[in-house]
Amino acid sequence: MQRQTLLTIAISVTLLVGATGAVTAQPANGPPDELPDPVPEFVSDILGAITDFVGGALEALGEVVRGLTPGGDAGTPNGDNN
Repeated sequence: MQRQTLLTIAISVTLLVGATGAVTAQPANGPPDELPDPVPEFVSDILGAITDFVGGALEALGEVVRGLTPGGDAGTPNGDNN
């Protein structure tokens, strides 16, 4: 009985190690080959405005961000177009 239990454990460990090795060897794992596109210019301006808001230099962050984003002045907050 003890030999059978040890054999079962040995086979299970072998199968688990083999499955793990196969998963890690796939070429799809790892970082992508291509770099992401650069962010638009206004993203840096928005991050600067957020930093100013956190630092206390701005009181109304939403209005500043709305003015910095393309098409941001076309709509009103929360979709209220009345």
